[in-house]
Amino acid sequence: MEVICSGCGRNFTRSPRHPGQSYCSRPECQRKRKARWQKLKMTSDVHYRLNQKTSQEEWARRNPGYWKRYRQNKPEQAQRNRLMQMIRNRRKRRSGLIAKMDASETRKILPYGQFYLVPLIAKMDSLKVNIFGIPAP
Repeated sequence: MEVICSGCGRNFTRSPRHPGQSYCSRPECQRKRKARWQKLKMTSDVHYRLNQKTSQEEWARRNPGYWKRYRQNKPEQAQRNRLMQMIRNRRKRRSGLIAKMDASETRKILPYGQFYLVPLIAKMDSLKVNIFGIPAP
């Protein structure tokens, strides 16, 4: 039975031994399949994530100075990595995930006063509400 590959979009015949196969056997598609599996595994399996982290830390201890040499030997790749990191940081900033811990002030905000509840999905009128504090007995 011919199906469309989830990696490249080409038609391929599934292996009879793997009826749920959705990627063809091309190396690029197999890399995409593995990357997708690893991403899902990292988000869903705490033990797998911890094992990956400790493995990477162990590798870094065994290979000191690797990344410094890599950046020196491949300056164009290092520049590309810097640009891509800037893009990732901008995306995170837009979603509010990047913050300097020492730059933010801690303020006690009391949720008292008048507020407008504005629906974001349905077209409805906004609702004005008053919120009052109740003193503790």
